[in-house]
Amino acid sequence: MKNTFVNKFYRKTANRTFDGINYIFSFILIAFMFLIIGSLFFTTTPSAFFQQMSSRVVLVSIAVTFGSSFIASLLVFIFSVPTAYVLSRKTFWGKRALETVVVDLPLSFPPGVDGLILLLLLSRTGILGKLLDHFHIYIPYTFAAVVLAKLFVSIPFMISFVREAFDRVDKNIENVAYTLGASPFQVFYKLIFPLSIWGVLKGLVMALSKSLGEIGATLILAGGLTSATGTMSVLIYFATQKGEMDKAIALAIILEFLTFILLTVIKLFFKESTHRIHA
Repeated sequence: MKNTFVNKFYRKTANRTFDGINYIFSFILIAFMFLIIGSLFFTTTPSAFFQQMSSRVVLVSIAVTFGSSFIASLLVFIFSVPTAYVLSRKTFWGKRALETVVVDLPLSFPPGVDGLILLLLLSRTGILGKLLDHFHIYIPYTFAAVVLAKLFVSIPFMISFVREAFDRVDKNIENVAYTLGASPFQVFYKLIFPLSIWGVLKGLVMALSKSLGEIGATLILAGGLTSATGTMSVLIYFATQKGEMDKAIALAIILEFLTFILLTVIKLFFKESTHRIHA
């Protein structure tokens, strides 16, 4: 009887201690994250914020960021959907290696490495750069470089999300459609793509969110020293280096707000099932 009471007391105390430790560490982490995220709003004033928002340099950087991000997202959609379909539905030799090169490796690159790779590839002494130079096309340090940098860093996210969405569609649905005489294209646009649409849209929003805040590849490949290549993230970097903190804070607040909106959209509207879609 006594041992039973002691065991219950021990388990109860251990459980409470365990829960208490979890709550304490969770509170510390949550408070720290709120402090980091909210610190931007306590280090500036509304007048300083709106004064920076009326600056031509800031407005141009916002336009460059939005323009390049939307163009990059459109290209991401065009190229990632077919690639994700091949990785999801086709079986061939070297598929695992291809997945590593196209998706896993770019996701694991340290910031700036992807930009250096693109710069070496597209410079006048690079493999593609020499070819493009024959047509008098030069990409580094132009608006096209900004788009290409955003495309390179965001497309692995899109492929990963879309491939996962395609994988959740049961192949038996396709087999039934094929037996009824449907072509592969009809199966894709009438069955696979509609059933995967929420995953595709979620991947597109995540890719857009990633491209909006991209800085490493853009800074190396595009430079950001001209109005055509000065994105918001790059301008934040240079403004911080120059001590122009009001400008850096204003741009950071805008990026933080936009990212929050995009992530909220994902949480509210893209609640697709994680289960497979069966026939």
